[in-house]
Amino acid sequence: MDASKNAPRFEVFYDGSFGSQLLFAVRCKALSVNRRTWRCNEGNTRLCLQCNRGVEETVDHLVLKCSKYEQERESLMDVVHEQCGENKWNARCVKEDSGMRYLVGLDEECNMTVVDAMKDFLVYAWNKRQGY
Repeated sequence: MDASKNAPRFEVFYDGSFGSQLLFAVRCKALSVNRRTWRCNEGNTRLCLQCNRGVEETVDHLVLKCSKYEQERESLMDVVHEQCGENKWNARCVKEDSGMRYLVGLDEECNMTVVDAMKDFLVYAWNKRQGY
């Protein structure tokens, strides 16, 4: 058995910042979006209350689709396109994970600049979601 397969890799993007905490929650599928917390949230709904499109508020929706975070997403996508190219990004989005693995650093082609931009996006979007 190859011991290197079982060894955890060192993750340099966990620096104790709020962005790192949000990134960790996204990677663990534990971010408190309505799809996950609907039983105990005020509105008792799985739907996104930010864009009111009648769709479930999932992490993918928050990061890739919700119109409330369009400006923040544009900044993130500028970095993504700069780092991996628009064509390569579009090819990733066709995959089942919609490119999320790349954005959160779980892809084998992990890019620290993209992960840092994702952390910034999460902080801005989360603060906007909370009304700050």
